[in-house]
Amino acid sequence: MNNYIISFTKKFDYFFEQKEISNIIYLHDEEDNERLDHVLFLEKEDGNVIGLYIRGMNPLISVNRIYDLDDFNLFASYEGLVESKENIKLRIEYIDLFFSTQYNELLGLYLANNDASSSIFILFLQDEIYVEKDCSKYEASKALEKRFSTEGFITYEKKCETDWKKINF
Repeated sequence: MNNYIISFTKKFDYFFEQKEISNIIYLHDEEDNERLDHVLFLEKEDGNVIGLYIRGMNPLISVNRIYDLDDFNLFASYEGLVESKENIKLRIEYIDLFFSTQYNELLGLYLANNDASSSIFILFLQDEIYVEKDCSKYEASKALEKRFSTEGFITYEKKCETDWKKINF
């Protein structure tokens, strides 16, 4: 593991491991109700959030709600934002991180409970965050292969209370 990957695995240990997610929060522009597809918040059971923002190669992470502290500087572009919640019940006990083989770039992540009966697959596409709920790890890896087959990707996985390990498909 290089320092870049170590940095991301530490972030995901801190922000995601063993956390319980109750909602996916999407933001909409108050003016035209258009959904912002480059930002996403995961609301935890305790009411706190984990925010993800993508503009370019790697996502930024925040623990602040948009009206508490605008870590992503969204109010520079939008006058007002409205939250839209999508319910999900997920205790994160399994994490896959997908990295580019060519660049230091996090391509996506897969979060699931132990039996994968509840999961979230998040794909980072330059200026867009794609989300799929309750898909299998196999479906997530196939979506990645389809999109990044020419560049390739490396997967690191972490199961409940184990160390990160590199896996090959």
